[in-house]
Formats: sequence, structure tokens, C-alpha cells
Amino acid sequence: MKQAQRVLSTYAVDMFGIASSLYELGGLIVMHDASGCNSTYDTHDEPRSYDTQSMVYISGLNEIDTIQGNDQRLIDDIAEAAEAAQPRFIAIGGSPMPNAIGTDFKAIQRLVADRTGLPTLGFRTDGIHSYLPGAGGAYVWLAKQFVKPAQKKPERPAKRVNLLGLTPLDFSVVGNATTLKQIVTDAGFTIQSSWSMGDTLDGLATAADADVNAVVSSTAFYLAQYLRDTYGIPYVVGIPMGEKGTADWLEALKTGDSSYVTGLTGEEEYVKAQYALADLNAWKTEQAYDDTPCDVLVIGEPVYLQSMKAFLQDEMGVEKVRLLCPLSDAPQWLLKDMEVASVEAVIRQECRKARRVIADPIYARLLPDEPGKFISMPHEAYSGRHYHEDMPIFVGPTFTAWMKDKLK
Repeated sequence: MKQAQRVLSTYAVDMFGIASSLYELGGLIVMHDASGCNSTYDTHDEPRSYDTQSMVYISGLNEIDTIQGNDQRLIDDIAEAAEAAQPRFIAIGGSPMPNAIGTDFKAIQRLVADRTGLPTLGFRTDGIHSYLPGAGGAYVWLAKQFVKPAQKKPERPAKRVNLLGLTPLDFSVVGNATTLKQIVTDAGFTIQSSWSMGDTLDGLATAADADVNAVVSSTAFYLAQYLRDTYGIPYVVGIPMGEKGTADWLEALKTGDSSYVTGLTGEEEYVKAQYALADLNAWKTEQAYDDTPCDVLVIGEPVYLQSMKAFLQDEMGVEKVRLLCPLSDAPQWLLKDMEVASVEAVIRQECRKARRVIADPIYARLLPDEPGKFISMPHEAYSGRHYHEDMPIFVGPTFTAWMKDKLK
């Protein structure tokens, strides 16, 4: 029973990643699943649903259509909804059941596109992978479909910035996105596009005119590689955390230094966002765990982890920081220098070895006798709305004072 999850939750799944990345862009987003399942996304993983309208729908998959493979009803319903709503594009993805019966989403994509005349994305999501490859694939598709040819070449020092990977799944709506944009504009930059909070599809279409891309979550890593390979735009991976971290991040943006935070050289091979993860997973399972104690263990998404480590070491003076990523389908290049584990027993053991643990509060349930060990950092993609009100502003200089108080 080592792989059984007794107290831990699961991360938002791939289809929710697609829906979150496309939420504000005027598209018709269809989840092929049973009626009622849309509420999981709308009420738990998408805080914008309370005050921002979007066209995220459920297909109402029923038992007889599943048994008989009746894709025609799905196609007819999408075409009818598109005629009524007049979306800019259509995105279709599935849940575990359509994946189990082998639904051909690429064929459905072609049929829907032919019938509606709209750009259509058919993605064989399965409700098993996390939100990272879902959002990552949607971002690359958006760029290929809508980004216009560049009107100018990237300049140095950089002045125009694309913010990539900015969704509530990693940043919520408590002010992190607003603070990030304020930091950028106060430093004299112009935000060329924001993928994908607070922008439009037309805004994203101008992304090729940027001088540098700021990758603030691993959902946008594939997008950054595509924009680099296609338009020559360098990318910087990391989140500006704390006073020093913010200054270093802004300097990296000016120079287009892709070695910032992650140690990437900018020479990685572009890997298309897809679900062929067998080789990648084999690589991860071979990683050995460090048996020595550490000062702080941080659990979460890879870009956040790398940024938090730099912040804790450079600004908080924490000597030994270890990183644990439960998201095994994150881009491989972002998983360097961290442990990858999703099995509850393994994560519990890693938490026991740490003096302090920075993680979503759900992880504190692993060690109920040691609540003081955990520093709560809610992650919307993990605990949904449950701890929404407790999420701090972890972007920018003010995070320094917040963390000093927690580490006392």
C-alpha cells in the first residue's frame, strides 16, 4: 500500500491547465466529461469564475454514448454552441473515460474546425497528468496559431517583456499577478503580452515583438522555447522573490540572461508538449534521495521551487535548502537539482528529515504531531480555494519581511 494516498490531495489535472491558460481569451473550452464535473474546475481551481465570465463548458458525457462511442453528439453540440457564442477559437479535451475508450480528439478537432471554420485545438487529455503539460500544450498551440510575425528584432537592453505562465493555478488572484506587473512597469519595461492573465488574444498575438520572455511557471517553458526558436527571443526563468531576488530578476530581464535561477544555458533541445512521458518518467525514478537532514524543504512546482531556493539562500541566509517536486510530468530541464516524488510515504519521510517545510498546508497532515515544522504556502493548483485567503504576496520585495517572520 506504499502508493496509496491517505491524507494528500492531487494537483489540478491537464484539462484544467488548458482551461486556465485559455480562460480570458474568448475561446469556447469544452471538457468532454459527465455533467457536473465542470463545477470542480469552476469552484475550486478557477477563482476568476466568481467575477470574470468565460466559455468553459462540460459535454455531458453519458453512459450510452461512452459505450457506443457516439462522438457525433459532441461535434453537433460544439457546433451549436459555437454558432450561438461566436468564440475566437475552440479547445476540446477529455477526462479519464474518453481516454480509456480511445476517443480520437485529433479527428474531432478536424471535424469541428471544418464545420465551424474556427481554429480548433483537440487535445487528448486524460485527467491523470497534471495541469503542467495541459497548459504547456495549449500555450504552444496558441503561439503557433495566433502569434503574428515579428515587426522588430529583440533589443539590448531589453525593454519589452512577455510574461509567460501567469495563471491563478500558480499565482491565484490575491495580488501576485498585479504585483508582478507593477514591478516590471516600475522598472521601465513595457509588458508586450501577459500569458495569460489580464490580456486578450489580440495582445498575445503581438508577443513576437518582445525583447525577452519572463517564464514565471513551468506551464510556459515549452512556449518560451518555441518563441526563442521561432523569433529569437531569449527567456529568463524565475519568479522575483524578495528584495535581492527582485533586483537580480530585473537585471536578468535587461540582459536576457537565461542562466538566471535555473542554470539553463539556452541550448536545450526544444521538446514539443505532449504526453509521451515514458522515458522522462524513467529518468525521474532513478533519482536517489539525500538521507541527510536539511534546514528547509520546499514542496511545489519547479520554477517556484528554484526561485524559492535562491531567495532562501541569498536573502534569508538558509544554508541547506532541498527541493521536492510532486509533479513528475514537469519539463525535464526544470527538474535538475531537485527530488521528484509523488508517493505519500516518500514525501512524509522527506518532511521528517527537514527542520522546516515550506509547502501547501495540506502537506502538514503528513506529520500531525509536528505542525510547527510547516510554513504554509497555499498553492491553488493543489488545494484549490480551500486556503485561498491565506495565500501571501510571494512576488516582490515585501516577501522578505513576510518570510523573516515565518522563519523565526
